[in-house]
Amino acid sequence: MNCLDKYRSKLVREVNKDLRIILEKPEEDSVHDFRVGVKRLRALYYFLNEINADVRAKEILKPYRLLFKSMGSIRDAHIAAHLIAGLDEVNVEESKILVLAIRSRIRKDYRLFQKYVQSNAWISVRLPTVGSTGISERAILRGKRTVLSNLLHKILSAEGRMNADKWHKKRILLKRYRHTLDAFYFCPGHRSDEDEIKQIKIIEQLLGDWHDRVMTMQLLQSFEGLEIQTGPVIAIMKKQEKLLLGSAKIYLSKFTKWHEGQ
Repeated sequence: MNCLDKYRSKLVREVNKDLRIILEKPEEDSVHDFRVGVKRLRALYYFLNEINADVRAKEILKPYRLLFKSMGSIRDAHIAAHLIAGLDEVNVEESKILVLAIRSRIRKDYRLFQKYVQSNAWISVRLPTVGSTGISERAILRGKRTVLSNLLHKILSAEGRMNADKWHKKRILLKRYRHTLDAFYFCPGHRSDEDEIKQIKIIEQLLGDWHDRVMTMQLLQSFEGLEIQTGPVIAIMKKQEKLLLGSAKIYLSKFTKWHEGQ
C-alpha cells in the first residue's frame, strides 16, 4: 500500500535526521524523537509480520532495537534531571547536586553509546519498503482489523494482580496500538476515532509519568554516597507514582467501558 510506504518513508527520514544529530551530541529532543520513531517503525513492521510471517520483523529491526536500547539510559537520565529540577519540595542546592550527578552519568553513557556505534559502523537506518514485502492491499486492510482487535483485547483484558512489570507491558501495548493506527494516517478513508485516541493518550501520559518516576528512583538508588540527597526525592517519587498509577487504573477502566459500549 503506497500510503503505508509514505508513512514508512517519512519515519525513516526523520529517525536518520535525529541519528545524525545524536552522533554529534546527546541532544535531548533528538534522542527522544529517535526512540519514538523506532517505536513507530517497530509497530509498523510487527503489523506486517502479523499478516505475513515471512516479513520477519524481529530480524529486520534487531540492529535498530539494539541501537534504541543503547541510548535508553541517556533518555532516562534526561527525564530524571527534569523531574528532580521541577520538585519544589526539594532544596535547590540538593537538587543541583543530583542534577550534576545525572549529567555526569549522561556523559559517561554517551561515551559508551559512541563506542557501540563505532564498533557496529552505524551510518543510517535502512528498512525494506512495504511494497517489497509483496503483501496485497486487500491483505493489509483485512489484517488491520485483526491486528488492532488482538492488541485491544490484550490491553483491556483483566490480569488479576498487576505488578510494575505488567503495567509497563500494558503501556507498551497501548503505544503499539496507537502507532499501528497512526501507520494508516496517509491512507484515504482510514481516520482514527478521535475520542478513542484522546482516551489512549491520557492513559499513556499517566502510565508514562508513572514509569518516569519508577525509572528515576532506580537511577537515584544507583548513586553511591548521595543518600542524603536522594532519600527525600525518592520518598516524593514514591507518593507520585502511586497517585499516577491509581489515576491510570481509573482511566483504563473508563476506556474499557467505552469500548464495551461501542
